Amino acid sequence: MNNVNEGIVSVVIPVYNVEAYLDRCVQSVVNQTYRKLEIILVDDGSPDACPSMCDAWAQKDKRIKVVHKENGGLGYARNTGIENATGEYICFFDSDDYVAPTTIEECWRVIEDTKADIVSFGNTDVTNDGKVIGERIPLPPKEVFSGTEIKENLIPRLVSHNAATGENWNLLLSACFSLISMQLIKRVGWKFVSEREIISEDFYSMFELYQFVEKAAFIRKALYFYVVNPKSLSRSYCKDRYQRTRKFAIAMMEQSKKYDCEITPEITTMYLGLVMGVLKQIVACKEKFVEKQRLMREVVQDSLLQEALPEYDYSGEAYTKKVLFWAMRKKSVCICYALAWLRNLKG
Repeated sequence: MNNVNEGIVSVVIPVYNVEAYLDRCVQSVVNQTYRKLEIILVDDGSPDACPSMCDAWAQKDKRIKVVHKENGGLGYARNTGIENATGEYICFFDSDDYVAPTTIEECWRVIEDTKADIVSFGNTDVTNDGKVIGERIPLPPKEVFSGTEIKENLIPRLVSHNAATGENWNLLLSACFSLISMQLIKRVGWKFVSEREIISEDFYSMFELYQFVEKAAFIRKALYFYVVNPKSLSRSYCKDRYQRTRKFAIAMMEQSKKYDCEITPEITTMYLGLVMGVLKQIVACKEKFVEKQRLMREVVQDSLLQEALPEYDYSGEAYTKKVLFWAMRKKSVCICYALAWLRNLKG
């Protein structure tokens, strides 16, 4: 790394169809107490006013540079950011979210103290008008992991909580909540996969990156504001949603074997959590009741799900989850439907 770029942090912000939120996001980065920033706005062929808004920001702040490209999706937009980054570390913020003023400064202090390859932090879930509706604070038993601890202890808890014991470190595999070494990224040639290829591409890509991490650190604070769309539980069910979820789970299994990081129980827990999300979406969609039952039956009777459940130890889960997993195993569509409806109601 050239000395001229020592201490510079590259902030990549993919931009697509977010003209109502873009200024808020960029302003939160421009206002960071840590000033040595390179802010890369990747206009992913946005059809609205975002391209001109990005150019206007570049005129206001010399630390901002804009890359205009054809639409390719979030994963490839982030890769464009990596290709144009010159900083020592890099972070990826979504353009409809925003960050606390001290986010990068607090991460940099940890980097100076630990020389970590990656520093991660928590997030606050907020509505668009700023109302707090949830918070996730990382609670690992220690703040720094290194060497064999990464694969043996950390990665399993990054993938999921322990369903057998209930142990939960409140961690999440997300690029948005991390500051990452560019030296590491370049050394292993890491890039994001496309979300058009793998659903939960962020999770999948970060799981791969962690196979090469030699030291990871955590900040027990929520520094990122994730803006929750109140209509995120889609009223129109995507017919291929479960098939994409299934493909993702299989891809995670294959990747864990590739890197000799076999964590089948954790991947199963993650997969079942996504299946619950699919069931909730089916219940909430606008299809007729008979069609909803048919869609749910396809999921519940799927071979991958039925192969996973008999060997799965979920004794540490909440009672309602235990009942749902039992109902899945028994292929009881009616009970699964009722429980998914109740979870939607609670949500």
